Amino acid sequence: VINLFRKRGTLENKEHYGLKRWEIGEIASKIGQLYYHYYLRTSETNYLYESYVFYEATRERQYFREVIESKNQVLVIKKLRYYARFIVVCLLLNRGEMIKILMSELTTLVDDYKRTFNPSDSNEWAIVISEISTFLEAEKKLGLTSVEGDVLVCPSRLLKDHKEADKPAQQKLRLQEAILVGNFQNQIKFSELTLDMYRMLQSLEREPSAVEKKDELATITEEEASKVPGLAVGEKQKRSNPHKYLLYRPTFAQLMVYIAIAFKDITDNSALLLYISADGSKRNVKDGQLDSLG
Repeated sequence: VINLFRKRGTLENKEHYGLKRWEIGEIASKIGQLYYHYYLRTSETNYLYESYVFYEATRERQYFREVIESKNQVLVIKKLRYYARFIVVCLLLNRGEMIKILMSELTTLVDDYKRTFNPSDSNEWAIVISEISTFLEAEKKLGLTSVEGDVLVCPSRLLKDHKEADKPAQQKLRLQEAILVGNFQNQIKFSELTLDMYRMLQSLEREPSAVEKKDELATITEEEASKVPGLAVGEKQKRSNPHKYLLYRPTFAQLMVYIAIAFKDITDNSALLLYISADGSKRNVKDGQLDSLG
């Protein structure tokens, strides 16, 4: 793990690099986004934790604190994008309490952004906040309850000690590729992640093993991180989460391309899962045709 924050004093020292605080925050945010893209590419959930570490540390150290006072619209947009990306990572890690805090801060920032700059993209950021709020409300309604009305805790991902059923070696099938398609005309979504895609992708993953407690997320040592499969240890010890493609309203041609790529990559005794949520096709069938079908 890059030890960026331990060296922030050196980075801010004018005799060395002389970076401004927002510049350090931008670097940290980009590293967090890089880890997030590693997660998307490899499906290794430990990368999500690393992304969270950098995003959370950026917020705790308030690297973007004074961007509104700087009257620089470009810097404010960088901060807005940072918040949106951090919220996506928190969603995928089911960090409900942190999302509430970030939503409150993002709403205040958007209001300040509108009041200070009167920008042309203010409606776009209002839509972002609306999408997140709708997404969270819908997700809350999907929670499981007992007959008595008690909330049931149901893991969204496979537990790390999940054991596969014993089968003869020649009969074992491994899910290697998954294509998740959200193609409804109107769907509850945030960015290009629909609610059902969000649920499906987590059900195909194992819980991260980088840390066990939320309070430890921001204090992972270099020695601990080096022991995490898929991170510093290297690709050889990567866990067998299936690789996923997330497609939001793709064209038929785009879908066929991804299916072809996935089929090309799968090996013997491997399987591909194709999940599609889409509007049904309506057909006008006359009475005579119904009789012939019946």
